[in-house]
Amino acid sequence: MRRFLCVLLALPLLGWTFLDPVAKKNEEGNALFEKGEYEAALRRYLEAQQEARDHLALHFNAGDALYKQGKYAEAMQEMARAAEGEHPHLSAPAFYNLGNALFRQEKFQEAVGAYKKSLELKPDDVDAKVNLELALEKLDQNEQEQKREGQDQNEDQNEDQNEGKKQEGQEEQDQQDQQRDQQQQDQQNQEGQNQDGQAQQDRAGQPNEEQQSRPEEMTPEEAARILNAMKAREEESQKRRKLKLRGKRYHGNEW
Repeated sequence: MRRFLCVLLALPLLGWTFLDPVAKKNEEGNALFEKGEYEAALRRYLEAQQEARDHLALHFNAGDALYKQGKYAEAMQEMARAAEGEHPHLSAPAFYNLGNALFRQEKFQEAVGAYKKSLELKPDDVDAKVNLELALEKLDQNEQEQKREGQDQNEDQNEDQNEGKKQEGQEEQDQQDQQRDQQQQDQQNQEGQNQDGQAQQDRAGQPNEEQQSRPEEMTPEEAARILNAMKAREEESQKRRKLKLRGKRYHGNEW
């Protein structure tokens, strides 16, 4: 950016005399400014303002001193006041310096307006044209950065939304898997119950050992026939036992 325009105004040019105390303080401030003693120069300008607050040249010079100290916001206020005048030789440089103070604060839109006003009053000001172009470039860069930031923010939001959808889809898949596993488990349990029931039915259809060993019920005739047969076998057996006993008897001294 081109330099800050320093126009240390001498009050006699604006209708003041060197013998006036306000003009004297202004000249003292100008001398200090030329030496680089900007803070001391500012004090002289402010002292002069106390006696002639409406003198716009004092605001212009105070704005110069503030700008040199890096106090851009305060310099902007002083330059804005100086630019209110109807004298182009004061208003044009005041708008130019106002644009520089705004530029330093990165208020590029306002700086563009100040440079344009300076050029309206002084169209051949090369420095004002150059600074206007710089301010427009900065303004365009800021707009592009804001667009990129907006796009990045939208992309981040889309990524968050996609991630949220993925999580929801995963949760839904997990639920489906759990339901499928539960159905399989229920089916296996049902099959096991069916097998147990079939086994019980099979066992119920077959006689157990007690049932197999239990004799069938007999009719009275069969029972009587069996009893008679047993009685006949018993009688025959007794006869045989008697025959055997006879055969073992001994007679006295046979041994």
